[in-house]
Amino acid sequence: MASRVPIPILLWGGLGLFACALFGRKVAAQWSGLHSGQAVDLDRVILFYSLLPRAAVALLAGAALGLSGLLLQRILRNPLAEPSTLGISAGAQLALALATLYTPALIEHSSAGVAFAGGTLAVAMILALTWRRGLEPVSVVLAGMMVALTANAAGAALILANGDYLFSLFIWGGGSLVQQGWDPAIAIGWRLAVGLAAAVLLMRPLAILGLDDVAARGLGLSLNASRFLLIALAVWLATTVVAEVGIIGFVGLAAPVLATLSGARSLKQKLIAAPLIGAVLLWLTDGLVQLAAGAGGERVPTGAATALLGGPLLLWLLPRLRLFEWPALDRPAHTARRAVRPWFPRRHARHGWHHRAGRCAAARPGAARMVTRRR
Repeated sequence: MASRVPIPILLWGGLGLFACALFGRKVAAQWSGLHSGQAVDLDRVILFYSLLPRAAVALLAGAALGLSGLLLQRILRNPLAEPSTLGISAGAQLALALATLYTPALIEHSSAGVAFAGGTLAVAMILALTWRRGLEPVSVVLAGMMVALTANAAGAALILANGDYLFSLFIWGGGSLVQQGWDPAIAIGWRLAVGLAAAVLLMRPLAILGLDDVAARGLGLSLNASRFLLIALAVWLATTVVAEVGIIGFVGLAAPVLATLSGARSLKQKLIAAPLIGAVLLWLTDGLVQLAAGAGGERVPTGAATALLGGPLLLWLLPRLRLFEWPALDRPAHTARRAVRPWFPRRHARHGWHHRAGRCAAARPGAARMVTRRR
């Protein structure tokens, strides 16, 4: 008898086909203009230098954010860790705004390097604020929210004070996937390939970091060096996306969690599932944004749409995440208490001891006081 296809694979396959159908609709509409004899050159340029690169960027950026979120959640043992909640994206955008105003030569030389510096500074502040508390999940999320709010407020103040120069940066920072060439797709693509290769090579340290620190040291792992290296890799992937298309939230948070809920249990399965789910989520969201835009143009950038879709899903996920039960990095995982009488059968664990003690008390008059005292 043939084995049945798991339901999560059917679900994500169906969503991927739906996103592909939305993309095919746009391609068909543009392709029809190529054979209509009207504005052939313009339609060809829009198809090959705007529509196709946009789909490639959506897939590659979603996969990069999914991988970055998985690395951060694994390293910090925090189910809510992702570039947006840790302030990495906001720090990268603030660095880009400052460099645009005061050192535009840096933007021209390497905007990705500027974004990486801003994201690294943001995550360094969070680590410094929460290191003494063992990087507890709640402390990390709260510190990340404060850093993100501060960076967003500073960026908004710069944009309002210099609106003539930075208003386009404000619109771009919303996560617009509108493309005018293949350069962003190529930039994100080769960095994603390097990130996946590095994650595969560092799979053993990444697996050991999921344990508590005592067990990881017992296995001979250099904890801080491995942790900082993998955090730098995750920040590099996330800030690359910010430098190319702006801030896109929720994807890095949802993709690893949805991969786990879909049945991915081992680290190898999650390394495959999280980027794929991130790619499908962002591609599907971008297709819905283009579908809702119609002929009047897009009113909402894709990055804002992912936040609109991700908010309700996050509220649904929160009761199902064991955020307050996750141990800090310097604490061992919770272990069950040993039974006082492990040789007793399990069915007598609650009532059997008192029953036997009662019989002993009836046989020995002095034992009744001991039973009462123990109770």
